[in-house]
Amino acid sequence: MLSEDLEQRVLKTFSDCEVAAIDMTGGGNHFELRLSTPDLKPLSRVERHQKVMAVFSDELKSGELHALSIKYIG
Repeated sequence: MLSEDLEQRVLKTFSDCEVAAIDMTGGGNHFELRLSTPDLKPLSRVERHQKVMAVFSDELKSGELHALSIKYIG
């Protein structure tokens, strides 16, 4: 996957979102996702994580996306 692919998927899912995807290894399957969206603010940390991971559930199950670290920036 490309960083832009991840960013576009997040932007389609969450309104008013700021997002940056960083390919941690250069291989297109280990990413750090930095995001900020008011949609996730009222949720607990676990609920936020679950919502974001659900966006990529198919890719995570297939192995296309091996690792996804999520950082909330506000």
